[in-house]
Amino acid sequence: MDSAHAFQVYLRLRPPHAHQLPTADDPFLTVLPPSPTASDEDIEKGIKSQVTIHPPSHHRSQKIETFSFTEVLEQSYGQADVFGRTVAPILTGVLKDGRDGMLATLGVTGSGKTHTILGNKQQRGVAQMSLDVMFRSLGDKVTLLSAAQIAQCNDAESEILGCTSFMNKVTSVVEPSAIPKPNSAPTKPSGEPYVVSCTSSSSTKYAILMSIYEVYNDKIFDLLAPSNAARRKALLFKSTRSSGDRKVVTGLRKVMVTDLYEGLQVLGVGQYQRSHGETGSNDKSSRSHCFISLELKKLKRSRLDHSSTTIKEATFTIVDLAGSERARNAKTAGDRLAEGGHINKSLMFLGQCLEISTQATVGEGGKPVAPAGVKIPYRQSKLTELLFTNSYNPATQPQIASIIVTVDPAGDFNATSQMLKYSALAKSSVNRRPPMQVLNGSRSVSTTSQASQASQISQGSGLSGATTLAIGTDDSGSSSGRPGSAMSQDAANMIAELQRQLKEAEEGRKEMERKLAEANQRCLRVEQEVREEVTSDMELQMKLMQRKMLVKLEEGTEREEEHVDRKLDMLKRTLLVETNDENDRARDVEIEQYVRELEAENYALRTEVMSLKRKRANGDSPLKERSLNRLKF
Repeated sequence: MDSAHAFQVYLRLRPPHAHQLPTADDPFLTVLPPSPTASDEDIEKGIKSQVTIHPPSHHRSQKIETFSFTEVLEQSYGQADVFGRTVAPILTGVLKDGRDGMLATLGVTGSGKTHTILGNKQQRGVAQMSLDVMFRSLGDKVTLLSAAQIAQCNDAESEILGCTSFMNKVTSVVEPSAIPKPNSAPTKPSGEPYVVSCTSSSSTKYAILMSIYEVYNDKIFDLLAPSNAARRKALLFKSTRSSGDRKVVTGLRKVMVTDLYEGLQVLGVGQYQRSHGETGSNDKSSRSHCFISLELKKLKRSRLDHSSTTIKEATFTIVDLAGSERARNAKTAGDRLAEGGHINKSLMFLGQCLEISTQATVGEGGKPVAPAGVKIPYRQSKLTELLFTNSYNPATQPQIASIIVTVDPAGDFNATSQMLKYSALAKSSVNRRPPMQVLNGSRSVSTTSQASQASQISQGSGLSGATTLAIGTDDSGSSSGRPGSAMSQDAANMIAELQRQLKEAEEGRKEMERKLAEANQRCLRVEQEVREEVTSDMELQMKLMQRKMLVKLEEGTEREEEHVDRKLDMLKRTLLVETNDENDRARDVEIEQYVRELEAENYALRTEVMSLKRKRANGDSPLKERSLNRLKF
């Protein structure tokens, strides 16, 4: 394997469908024998690493392309063969060396990605086989984490709980009968042949934490925390205080599993929760990229202090990528169409990262380093960030990563060729000339049968260019042996036929140019007529609109004048009322003054009368007093 690449890329060819109908076209994909430049070991084992695709005869491009991979897994390879070639080396590094590992499947819809990861009712996938190998390799050393150990190693702010507690929480939200039962899962192929020997002391224990999450519409969601789709909370991929420079998915629910049965239970819950949808290409199409994470915690108790435990971590991640699809073929709309857009966009960024990573060189510490001046754009989407961060983070040990590219040799040529172009480690192409037959009497000469049988005409201007003719040979490879005059006659006939064809083509070209000019003239006339008609119609509409606006303006003016008149009348009436009120108030003041004067006079007369009455009562004569007053005066 070339460690310069961030990923080892394997190509798996899907076996023929049981209900597949034969096609008229020949298979477009051919597996090449081992290259002479391959290592002696690869040649001895018969490892094939190159494929060639031949476009169908009706395809517009006739380019023959060759693609190179780490290894080509042919149609005869079963699930056990695929696991042994791709996953077993990664698990060895995870269990023995404590290195992170990753396996991803990539391909178009219906090419066998999910079958490779999860298998079917008869065969296990690499996910179930990986769990089987891990538990067989660790044996009775698998244990649960204590509360102190959970606090010590929980650098992702996760909810860590045992399988029993987890299933109780899940079944309180999800119907238990809807979750796949581990008892009904297949048991073959077995992981026994791939068991890793983990030599460690008796004081060393291991804990396995499972977490499953998905990238849906470029957002990360936890599949082990069932909830309503509208209430799901997107998670963050970031560095935490305890994780340092290493990025982790924060807030995940992680389950401690101690045996294969519990691992299959958790796997069933995650697959039940994954986003699926029906499209025209697949009845149950994955609408998200699924990540199955198996965290291995190596617990080593200190010899001096038995209460102290050293924890080393290694993570094996299995990624089931959603398949690329064309909306026209998948017949998607609404939410399905938006999901397909996000899937294709993330896979496009993944293709860009893979193409650049194939040019990487080995740097310090065995890490792949991109070429000078080239930056791998893995931060453009959540998918590429999750896949590539650990490979190009200088603060972490490089992970062991592989991609299985699944293709269907009997599938769509365009989709398959695009998938191979951006996933292959190397590629080359040869342009194949289209076949052309030239009749010469009763003989047929082909320009594509052999290079020595091709006739080529090079033209400078019109028919005056230099002409080069290659005379053919017979089937035995020797000269035809005909007399020179006959050969000259055949050559002359061929040249005449080619000139006639060229003349007809030239006349056809001129006729088409004439028709094109006439069509352009007609288009100009139609455009001018349409413009005039539209202009006239617009002018008429403008006049009608102007009249309507004038009528509305006059009506508005009249309404404004009436409104002003009514306001003036109201003002006049108000002024008159105010004037009358002032006159009334002045008259009232005069009356009040007159009343006060009368009351004062009345009061004086009463006082005088009362005085006279008192005097009379005392026997005084008013007349006498009046006479005395006169005398005094």
